[in-house]
Amino acid sequence: MSNSYTREEKVAIIVDITKKLHTFPSKQGGTMNLMNQNYLFVSEFKRITREWINNQNQEIKGIIPFEEIGKHFEYDFPNDKQKEPLFVLRV
Repeated sequence: MSNSYTREEKVAIIVDITKKLHTFPSKQGGTMNLMNQNYLFVSEFKRITREWINNQNQEIKGIIPFEEIGKHFEYDFPNDKQKEPLFVLRV
């Protein structure tokens, strides 16, 4: 049995992250859609996640600037199931 994430598991992880980005909590209450195509980070997020999903035995980690609000997303999409995937907004 492999300790690597399968393509299906990777898709499920990215779908969950994407759903959370669509309903991101707002400081004013309610939610806001961070997957709005006008945000510059969205195309990079899609490129990185597509690469991770489609390439077996690959770990991808780094930072995506969220220029519109002066913050960034830190991500770590591991190959090994022993490590949890990470996608968080940082100051």
